[in-house]
Amino acid sequence: MAIILRVTTNTTFKQDWQQQSSNLAPQDKYFAQAGQQLRVTSIDRDTQKYGGDNWLVTFEQPLQPNQGTAKTTWYVYAPHVQELSGVPLNLISLRTRTSTTFKQDWQQQSSNLAQQDKYFAQAGQQFRVSSIDRNAQRYGGDHWKVTFVQPLQPNQGQAKSTWYIYAPDVQLFSNVLTSPLLRVRTSTTFKQDWQQQSSNLAPQDKYAATAGQQLRISSIDRNAQRYGGDHWKVTFVQPLQPNQGQAKSTWYVYVPDVIYESPVSQSDTGTAPNHFNIIQYLRQQIQGNTSIKPVTEMSLLSPSWIYLICFLCTSAVRLKKF
Repeated sequence: MAIILRVTTNTTFKQDWQQQSSNLAPQDKYFAQAGQQLRVTSIDRDTQKYGGDNWLVTFEQPLQPNQGTAKTTWYVYAPHVQELSGVPLNLISLRTRTSTTFKQDWQQQSSNLAQQDKYFAQAGQQFRVSSIDRNAQRYGGDHWKVTFVQPLQPNQGQAKSTWYIYAPDVQLFSNVLTSPLLRVRTSTTFKQDWQQQSSNLAPQDKYAATAGQQLRISSIDRNAQRYGGDHWKVTFVQPLQPNQGQAKSTWYVYVPDVIYESPVSQSDTGTAPNHFNIIQYLRQQIQGNTSIKPVTEMSLLSPSWIYLICFLCTSAVRLKKF
């Protein structure tokens, strides 16, 4: 599962964690704004190597300091960021590997907590996640802070949305593969303003999509009449990074340049026959059609036999072309 790092408060990424940011040259520090989300290739969370409070992070896209060349790897002050999975949280669920207890205080053993401060989760239970802080270093090295979509009801007291979870007892999974897909038919430009020609837009307001690119969709408004008659308003699972500026999730897309593909359920995968099982398929169709009566006795030269042979040959040719 891909990782996104969300900046929770304005901070400075550094090339040297041992130095105060004020002592670093402009090319050795990057100012990250609160709310910024950055895709990550790898994270070394062993803070003991880096002063006890820094991570070594390699970003998918190099980050450009005020001066000098863009750099991919930076030291990041851990308390100023939040680690997320690379899909929207509304597509993430948490599943218990084994029976476990969610707690209101990660520092306490569950046996020491009051009934209203612990929730017993059975193995195999699934919970939709609203937000999650997976920086376990903050919570004893082995707990996550999780907020659930539906509050969880302990044996006593009020239901609560936020709990501390013992990380080894749970796993995260995503149903992102069941989200719709937008396939780029021909190279095109996604825009922040559908009323403008792409040539008139600033670099931060357009995204060059290449032919063959596939992009998962979070939501889509296909009422093109709202957008000049030929555009859709699309929000993507992964924010798209223009040449300049911040990545953006929502774009206007020129309809003739893309193909919208909705998820296919398992029940749909077996409905179309192929040339390998044509005989079996035709037999099933005949048996399932009450208007077609089985022929128990027929001559090889009978009209019924000749008709069936022609039907089979014609169907096979058509399906092969298909």
